[in-house]
Amino acid sequence: MISLLLAAAVGSADVTPPWDAYLDESAFARRVEAWSTAHPNRVRLETYGTSREGRPLLVATLSNDLETAEDRPALLVVAGLDGLHPAGTEYAVRIAESMLVDQEALLDEVTMYLMPRANPDAIAANFDGANLGRRGGSRRVDADRDGMVDEDPARDLDGDGVVAMMRWANPRLAPPTTHLPDPGEPRLMKSPDRSLGERAGFVMFREGEDLDGDGLIAEDGAGEVFFDRNFPHRWSPHDVNAGPYQLSEPETLALAEFVLGHPRIFASVVFGPHDTMVSLPDSKTMDVTKRTPIGIDAKDKPLYETLAEAYQAHAGQTRSTDEDDAGSLHSWLYAHRGIPTVAVTGWGRPDPPEPEAAPAENEAAAAEADERGTPEESPPEPADAEAAAWLRYSDDVRNGSGFVEWTPFDHPTLGPVEIGGMVPGFTLNPPAERLDELGTGHADFVTALAGMRPRVVIEGPDVEDLGGGLRRVRLAMVNDGIMPTRTAMARANRAIRPIVVRFDVDRARLLEGRRVDRIDGLEGRGGRAMFEWVYRVDDGPTRIVIDDPVSGARSIEINDHGQALKGGDR
Repeated sequence: MISLLLAAAVGSADVTPPWDAYLDESAFARRVEAWSTAHPNRVRLETYGTSREGRPLLVATLSNDLETAEDRPALLVVAGLDGLHPAGTEYAVRIAESMLVDQEALLDEVTMYLMPRANPDAIAANFDGANLGRRGGSRRVDADRDGMVDEDPARDLDGDGVVAMMRWANPRLAPPTTHLPDPGEPRLMKSPDRSLGERAGFVMFREGEDLDGDGLIAEDGAGEVFFDRNFPHRWSPHDVNAGPYQLSEPETLALAEFVLGHPRIFASVVFGPHDTMVSLPDSKTMDVTKRTPIGIDAKDKPLYETLAEAYQAHAGQTRSTDEDDAGSLHSWLYAHRGIPTVAVTGWGRPDPPEPEAAPAENEAAAAEADERGTPEESPPEPADAEAAAWLRYSDDVRNGSGFVEWTPFDHPTLGPVEIGGMVPGFTLNPPAERLDELGTGHADFVTALAGMRPRVVIEGPDVEDLGGGLRRVRLAMVNDGIMPTRTAMARANRAIRPIVVRFDVDRARLLEGRRVDRIDGLEGRGGRAMFEWVYRVDDGPTRIVIDDPVSGARSIEINDHGQALKGGDR
């Protein structure tokens, strides 16, 4: 049985964390271990690696026949890669439980691999006392290139339980001021618009001190390497958050090795800060080489449109945050492994509540102003409309828990500053009472996704006696599923193992056709590949062997009488 490290007791805090009432380490361990207790023959809990701090990286295999689970088409669900998105763990847990209870027939045909907490160190750090806003793992990094590592972390100076931002009304020439309160929403800070005559009056820092005396504040702390920037596709070598090299972290390397060792994975879902379903990835713009799309190949766009339609129907998410896909897990799975991959946050900003009717006295005042010809002047629009909308949601629905009001603080080196700003993780994690509902919608989507899987069938072979001791054999491979066996991007890059079709006869007997043929994959919705051979009949059977990394290996024997005998999948 998997035993996870217990979480430390949560310290006192004035600001309720976005993940209040979520699963901490011990609750997560108990919840997961209950699966194998309730379903001992259908759930296998294993570790696929160990985090840098020594926590186990858990994978749950769900199948009605665990002994043959790796021989079936498989769907991968990864969550908790980003320390600020523990909601992904909650969705993955509920998906697993729904599959075990409601989708027994599906688990006869499809294996599910679930990695609910792929970055346990960062999530534990954020749950243990203050909300540090930590996203990455535990590698010690010299982020400011001063020869020291993690010597200047962000700190909860005012003890309110959250590491927020500091704004300093700086009267000095250095460092230069960069921000001012947004006239449309003064709690938000913005860069000045010189065309409007705006001037900056504040310097912005993360909450903390200049512990190494270099003039910078909170610029070198723990959690600098973000796992969703550490994978090979479009990895950024000069980005500190991307890691010193591709797959530099034990967590990302172990995940990649798991994927490479499980070629039957036909699709995946990754919960995190990225989105490919509410807004489709760019299918037109190329990278600097002018050869690689920065999003998806144009030939894959219809597939992603189909996936997005299913996602909207089941999960119902209509808004999402997003960030650059460079180095992300989902882009690596899609572009390098050829696996259609859905990246979602799982939750977006809810619609604002319906406004209450204006009081009668307000209507009368407005009418009187109209009669005087002095219409009430509208306030300016906030520069960041989405941030302002999140603020309204925090105020109107969440009792202001998404924002720390700017509060004066006597900083030990800067003097008077104000501490405040948006609470890290607030826009990514729904209130706990929404988790069951959201988990149900995502479980329904995963079920629909499994139903779209590639379904490769063999038509034929047709055996024709040509006379004179010769035979012609024709065979077709057809994909009756909605998904391709591999994405167009990976096929164009030749980044995947091909389907190998071998006509197993001596070269001297084969007159037409290739003894060994390879195809990069089959399109969905009837994608087809034809094969034809003419060979000289001698004593003994002839065998056709098909090795498909996704659908498995199959063999067909043509006996002395020209009859085809199909063998089962291996």
